[in-house]
Amino acid sequence: MNTQLPNIMSLDDHVIKINLAKNKVKNSIFEMAEAITNALNQLENRQVELAQKLGMSRGTLSKWHSIGSNNNIMAIRELAPPSFDSLYQLSILDNQYHKYYGKENGAKKFIKLFKNKIVTPLSQRNDINKIIKLHKQKLNLKNTETTVLGYPKFNSEIKLSILVKSKLHFNTIIIFPTDNQINKWKNLSSIEDINFDYPIGDLKNINKNIFQQCLMKIKAKYIDISVNCLNSWGYKYEKIMVPKQPRSGLVDLSSEFVVLAGSKGLSKNNRLTIKSNKSADLIDYAEKTGNEPFLFIGEVIKEKNWMYCIN
Repeated sequence: MNTQLPNIMSLDDHVIKINLAKNKVKNSIFEMAEAITNALNQLENRQVELAQKLGMSRGTLSKWHSIGSNNNIMAIRELAPPSFDSLYQLSILDNQYHKYYGKENGAKKFIKLFKNKIVTPLSQRNDINKIIKLHKQKLNLKNTETTVLGYPKFNSEIKLSILVKSKLHFNTIIIFPTDNQINKWKNLSSIEDINFDYPIGDLKNINKNIFQQCLMKIKAKYIDISVNCLNSWGYKYEKIMVPKQPRSGLVDLSSEFVVLAGSKGLSKNNRLTIKSNKSADLIDYAEKTGNEPFLFIGEVIKEKNWMYCIN
């Protein structure tokens, strides 16, 4: 009696086979979205009849059309996730960007999500929802700049306590603390008490797939307590940037301003330098290396897309 050995596949073989099937599913989703969109464009006033013949609700048909009619999604289909729900959520996000930033800038912002790998083929619906939530927070932030708890606001200034209560989140924060604040934090009994006294950690984004950074402009003699501050707020100390010295050899930097960088979330390496410790240069660096929303704490600024807090 002859017995055949079972066809045993390796783990890698299974992965290859499943990925091929997954790609076929994604291609089918895009083909169907394109087909439905073409049908709706040609069969004017017959959407109800089309939905009935396809066995779909009008709402489901509309979702397919939302995907198929979105030029940005259709143009980068190879970078998109292979899920109908995720693609529909992306179409919603793209439309929101279009309304808020305009057609051209909105498209650039949307494509940037894929280039920076914030959205990948592995992204799930919940991941897209988090990005949509962040955009809604940006809209809320814009409204907060105009009115906070019924009081008129000017120049985007707002108290830290109000920010915390508003549940707003910021992906990039620059902090310029006073000597008194630093000394106060230094005398607290534990690192955790720093965030209790100054709850920057409450402004963090819970989405770990988004790169977040905190830049602290401090005198070099306060490096130790500043690292504790970053840890208390939930940031990992990354590096320290110091000004170029006119003299060679070892020099005393204790009274000079340096910049400490802390980060959390998705790692993001860069080799950019900060021109100086002036606020405009810190902001320029933060915009090139970080993600919005942006917050500057400790100084009045007039930069577009930034909120500032001085108390």
